[in-house]
Amino acid sequence: MAKKRKQKTDGKKLPVGRPSKYEPELIEKVAKYIQQSLKKGNQAELPTMEGLAIYFGVVVNTLKNWAKENPEFLTALSKLHDYQKRELINRGLLGTYNPTIAKLILSANHGFREGTDITTGGEKMQQEPLSIEQIKARIAAAEAVGLSGLDWRSINGGGQSENGR
Repeated sequence: MAKKRKQKTDGKKLPVGRPSKYEPELIEKVAKYIQQSLKKGNQAELPTMEGLAIYFGVVVNTLKNWAKENPEFLTALSKLHDYQKRELINRGLLGTYNPTIAKLILSANHGFREGTDITTGGEKMQQEPLSIEQIKARIAAAEAVGLSGLDWRSINGGGQSENGR
């Protein structure tokens, strides 16, 4: 049986795996990819991380790893993200992209959401259910001030009923 030779490392860690294919020139190629995507006009090619990965012949995780190690590349990917967002908004409004799909991608990848919650800051409201006695007391209070046609607002918080009284 042959003995394994230990390699001298002088106390330094050796890199593991295949050397990175990253080159600073890739930043310019990201810009070129974005421009090529945008020039396709009505073919509706959206610049994406997946498209960029295919363009470079790598996988998306490789792009993310390059971005972690190279701030300039991270900036280039951020620009791709910004162009994607702009295209989704503009072409979704124009109907070049399916508006439903544009909305889905904007909500999944760009933090867009429908509606505004100005009362709770996005947190769930915690309210204990009302007891029968509490409901009866609220109905009696509403009737005492002349409210009729009660709805959930008048019972739940003393607001106006739908008929405006």
